[in-house]
Amino acid sequence: DTFLLMCEFPFIVLRKITVPIPCDEYYCRSMVAISIMISPYWLAWYFNAQSGLNIFVAEYIPLFLVPIFVGLLVARFAPSGEGPMHVFVSVPITLYGFIIAATYLDAVADKLVDILSFIGIICHIPSQIMGLTILAWGNSLGDLSANVAVANKGLADMAITACFAGPVFNMLIGPGIGFWLLGNSIGVRDVPVDLTPPLEMGFVFSMLNCVLVAVYGLCGCSCLEHSQRKGWIQKEYGYVALVLYMGYIVASLSWQHM
Repeated sequence: DTFLLMCEFPFIVLRKITVPIPCDEYYCRSMVAISIMISPYWLAWYFNAQSGLNIFVAEYIPLFLVPIFVGLLVARFAPSGEGPMHVFVSVPITLYGFIIAATYLDAVADKLVDILSFIGIICHIPSQIMGLTILAWGNSLGDLSANVAVANKGLADMAITACFAGPVFNMLIGPGIGFWLLGNSIGVRDVPVDLTPPLEMGFVFSMLNCVLVAVYGLCGCSCLEHSQRKGWIQKEYGYVALVLYMGYIVASLSWQHM
């Protein structure tokens, strides 16, 4: 544990000094001010690493001056120990911190995918199996841990909504922005797309899962009285969902090798 903590410590410090968190439980005026002022340097590294964009040039100087000015205002006027930060100030800072945290997740996810792909090449694991299992699990691990934590706190509605809202966001916003950028970069209006077997099976099993959630939520499980079970999703649905996922893995791999 000590060794892992020592390895993790530099990244904890980096996250603390670049992600502003004005929440009541974590609020520290000096740390919020410092993180706001230093965060542009992380964004500069992130955009340079992701797209080769160099913002250390004259036209991007305001991107560094504005956070420094805001950080100085927070250090001077934000409450210290006498009360929480006003909501009209804390909400924009929280949204900004969320954007910074999202760039961290994206950077870590890219490195994780590279590492897993390297392991797959070294171990001679087919790319289809890597994509269906290890890469998919690694890509969804953050959402899984967050949704489970929310569900364990008793916020079942929020957890089940996040389970559907996250993939919907990825499927709509991700391809939407991706195809828009691709069309602008290569100057075409139409892009050919092939539906691979895992994608086709994913559509089928996703629709089946939605139907089963609706059935369990509206009708409930037959082991309880109708008046008690309607509007509730029983724990038996968890086993059904696991069986569905295993069926998706088996069906996709079988279809690919037919």
